[in-house]
Amino acid sequence: MTNVVRAAAENSSKLVERYLPDAFLFAVILTGVAFALAMVFVAPADGVGMAGHAQNLLLDGWYGGFWNLLSFGMQMTLILMTGYALAQTRHVDALLTKLARIPNSEKGAAAMVPVVAAAASFVHWGLGLVVGALFARKIASEFRAIDFPIVVAGAYSGFVVWHGGLAGSIPLLLNTEGNFLIEAGVLSSTYATGGTIFTVANLVLVVAVGFLFLPALFALMYPKSDAKKTPIDPEELEASADGGTTNVSLPDDASIATRIEHSGLVATGIGLAGLLAVALYFGEGITNGTMPWNNLNLNIVNFAFLFLGLTLHGTPKAYVESIVEAVENVWGIILQFPFYAGIMGIMAYAPGESVSLATQIAQGMVAVSPDGALPAIAFFTAGLVNFFVPSGGGEWAVIGETLVKAAQASGTSIPRVAMAAAWGDAWTNMIQPFWAIPLLSISGLSVRDIMGYCVMVLLGAGVLVTVGISVLPM
Repeated sequence: MTNVVRAAAENSSKLVERYLPDAFLFAVILTGVAFALAMVFVAPADGVGMAGHAQNLLLDGWYGGFWNLLSFGMQMTLILMTGYALAQTRHVDALLTKLARIPNSEKGAAAMVPVVAAAASFVHWGLGLVVGALFARKIASEFRAIDFPIVVAGAYSGFVVWHGGLAGSIPLLLNTEGNFLIEAGVLSSTYATGGTIFTVANLVLVVAVGFLFLPALFALMYPKSDAKKTPIDPEELEASADGGTTNVSLPDDASIATRIEHSGLVATGIGLAGLLAVALYFGEGITNGTMPWNNLNLNIVNFAFLFLGLTLHGTPKAYVESIVEAVENVWGIILQFPFYAGIMGIMAYAPGESVSLATQIAQGMVAVSPDGALPAIAFFTAGLVNFFVPSGGGEWAVIGETLVKAAQASGTSIPRVAMAAAWGDAWTNMIQPFWAIPLLSISGLSVRDIMGYCVMVLLGAGVLVTVGISVLPM
């Protein structure tokens, strides 16, 4: 069995290394594909010829959407930087070191990485991406000869459970008063997370995929021969080990400005003030009937990471130095996120009475759905659309109405269909480089280094989720 799985992983890796373009080129190619499909299948506005249609699609669709992820891109940049800086503190570094010393073999370590990443992703997807990447590096520092690409692939694979977690966009949107489906008259009320996230079907899938399937798969895929391993460059490990809080002795004649920069009182004071604000934020939510796991978002996670990191680093100077180091890891987000925003603009483009490309895909998939197969169709539909709209909330905005109406017409549970779409959105992230950008930045690898292993995750998780979301009790 091990040889079969390892052989399949090697063949998958070879194909990916040969044919998959760089992550940025992938976004460029996907832009061209989306534009061509929209030109063919999206009807132009009345009285507009093909030249005018192309011009409108370019300006209103592509350029109109190009900057729609600026706010989100900045949030992702900050979560990567603040998470990295937090992990560079002595306290978090010591915790990650203890976890990395639990496995007693390289194979056990490779199996443990996706479990840690999945646990963090279930709490919050942004947390999962940062923790997974940093834990992969920590594992590599404990097992110097370990195959680093498979470890990083494991870190990214844990992300596959995120949309079934506490910060899942689709279930949280369904639980939001006045969401777009209620405003459109498609739904008459919200659906509490007790009927989506905290159902037997979803929790069983999280455990089965994240904590049973992934560690077993990566243990089976791990190479036996040292010749097939690619360890991380020792110099990179030594450089990453230089972070952390350090005590600096200042000369007697140090200036007031220098003393403030190295003041533990300043860092602790502002840090604790920020953490108090976090506590008040969640406390106010509980008072208003919103539990902390339903009150998580990127802003509060970034806020907490920032002030916790500042507090634990001990001085403003130490924290600034850690953030400067983290800046090197965010170039991929800055460059590529606008392109994906443009792709989303093309997919949602619908002039006049025409139907957007994303909606047409959803309608077509639903139209060919056999009786009783709508949850599985919703899963595959979301997986397909995710290539072009790699944002859970953004994707639900363009296919959610179609799927909900199909559920109502067929008598299928709306929460089941919604969670199927949520898992489908997370599923094809395994072969869509968008969310791997921050993780790859931290690890220093390219998308081709890990995607071959992620294809294996895609295949296995696809079978598990298709069956589970269709038959497990909700």
